[in-house]
Amino acid sequence: MTVTDIATWGTAAHVRAALERELEGALVEVPHDDEAPRWAFGEALRRSLVLRQNHPFDVVALGLPDLLRYRDLVAGSEVTLRATKIDAYFVRKDGSAEQYVPETE
Repeated sequence: MTVTDIATWGTAAHVRAALERELEGALVEVPHDDEAPRWAFGEALRRSLVLRQNHPFDVVALGLPDLLRYRDLVAGSEVTLRATKIDAYFVRKDGSAEQYVPETE
């Protein structure tokens, strides 16, 4: 089952439940305080690295809220994400997602 398959048939709650079953321990809850973006990104990156280690040939991706702070954190970690073949997606409030694409010079 892929994330795309899940998203085509379910609500956000269904998607979350399916992901929790498929990727046990992979979801990170974001606390509502000033350190949330940095902490959540660090924890999501750590868990992504564990997934990459355990599943070296699978697609591994981060799904983060589409907020400037998360975009800055992803841009600042671009080399690490690329080297570990971990994609990043920004999820908007309407549920749509945009894959992070590095700016070219």
